[in-house]
Amino acid sequence: MRHLLHPALPIVLLVSRNHATDEIPAVRYLHKPVKQSQFYNLLLEVFAKATVIEASAVAAVPAELKLAKQLPLRILVAEDNVVNQKVVLKLLERLGYKADVAQNGLEVLDLLSRQAYDVILMDVQMPEMDGLTTARQIRQRYPVAQRPRMIAVTASAMQGDREECIQAGMHDYLSKPLRPDSLYAALQQCRLH
Repeated sequence: MRHLLHPALPIVLLVSRNHATDEIPAVRYLHKPVKQSQFYNLLLEVFAKATVIEASAVAAVPAELKLAKQLPLRILVAEDNVVNQKVVLKLLERLGYKADVAQNGLEVLDLLSRQAYDVILMDVQMPEMDGLTTARQIRQRYPVAQRPRMIAVTASAMQGDREECIQAGMHDYLSKPLRPDSLYAALQQCRLH
């Protein structure tokens, strides 16, 4: 089965209680009947691993691409997942940036009321106030000249997601896992605005 799929794609098999679970290496097993908490924990484990693997992409950013020297920006990262925060902060660090972090949209609005930012890298799905609602709030509260450039960062890649983000007031859209070259290109767009 593994040879038919991408090697990094997680495989989870649903098996009965009396089924041996060590037959296939690199495969996760769930025993029937599946409890919601077990399924949730497995998803967290699988996706946390995938995100950590993507963190190795951080090293792919050449050190000479210190965009911050050419284009100094005050950046806010709005992300509730600690692993994803670390990945984004490390990518930004490789580009020469230091960023502040907000856990949700309410924290974003609070930080914006105290300090101006040039760019917000905003997760779309956050607790308390999601990224789309936050973008709409920023659009209502701040005139165009005072608005930061908002870049949606989301694991959702469904058709229409990009348009929904743009309609909410986002300026750009990046999908997770975040690629260094995509982030670099998105930040370079700030030069044009």
